[in-house]
Amino acid sequence: MKARIQNCGDCRQQIHREEQEAYLKKQYAWINDGMYTMACLATTAAIAVQMQRGRSKDYVRKFFEELVMIYTTSSVMGKQIDMVETMQMLEKEYDIDFSRIHVNFNETEREFIKNCRKGARAHE
Repeated sequence: MKARIQNCGDCRQQIHREEQEAYLKKQYAWINDGMYTMACLATTAAIAVQMQRGRSKDYVRKFFEELVMIYTTSSVMGKQIDMVETMQMLEKEYDIDFSRIHVNFNETEREFIKNCRKGARAHE
């Protein structure tokens, strides 16, 4: 009986495809996690504003529900929601400057990289 010998090039291509697939899945998870985190931060900030204005608990709960509805809706009246287009409309109609938004991440880029490397070592 003859043994089947695979072409090493085919093996490398298969390994590369599998590694690329795994990387893309991780990247998708990171983006999803980042979007969730930013939505939570934005929601917390918006609710804090409502609380500062003395809104009732019922009002704040309803406000939260409306935010959740907006986050989970991909279209309004059959039209895709385009964030850039929406921001441009808000800037024009309400004189809002989105460039004034700065988020405090509580760590520098250097600290972030150091902490990520620590986490990678802990998983080895």
